[in-house]
Amino acid sequence: MTIYTDMKLIEPLLDDIDQITRGAHGRYRDYPAQVLIEHSPRTAATCTYDHMVAMADELWTDRPGIVAIELGGLKLWLIKDVVVLRLKKMDEDGRSRNYPTQQAKDFDRQLPLPGLPDPAIRLTAGYLLDETQTQFRRAQIARPVAPGITAWCAAIVPASAPGGAATWHEVTRERGLL
Repeated sequence: MTIYTDMKLIEPLLDDIDQITRGAHGRYRDYPAQVLIEHSPRTAATCTYDHMVAMADELWTDRPGIVAIELGGLKLWLIKDVVVLRLKKMDEDGRSRNYPTQQAKDFDRQLPLPGLPDPAIRLTAGYLLDETQTQFRRAQIARPVAPGITAWCAAIVPASAPGGAATWHEVTRERGLL
């Protein structure tokens, strides 16, 4: 379990993930201002999530090696039978908030889930917003290891950035000793 081996598995999808997360946030921010002002942070995250799912379905339906799976209301994508990917709003460390269902806890703990191949690693792809929660900072990917704990977090550098090819760099912050 290293960031390098995990990221190698999904490298071909980095630009798609950036497009999905950036596009979903942009679509949400295009709502009329009088609508946006009424939305709580939870509503904003839910709307953005729905846009991410729709965009992922649009990009990945019928793509060889990618299978959409719905598991108890959770939309997941199985990538080449080795990665299970979910989409979420994230913090700087790649953590996401879940209602603490047993399924969410098991996903975060890398435990088997019914209907998913085991051992397929569980990764979370998502977006990080600025402090005002209005501006898109970056798309990122993290590997959860327990609820609220990630092994690592990587920022996606899209193909539209200088260099012309989608890539990533580690943004895992050093954690203090407990």
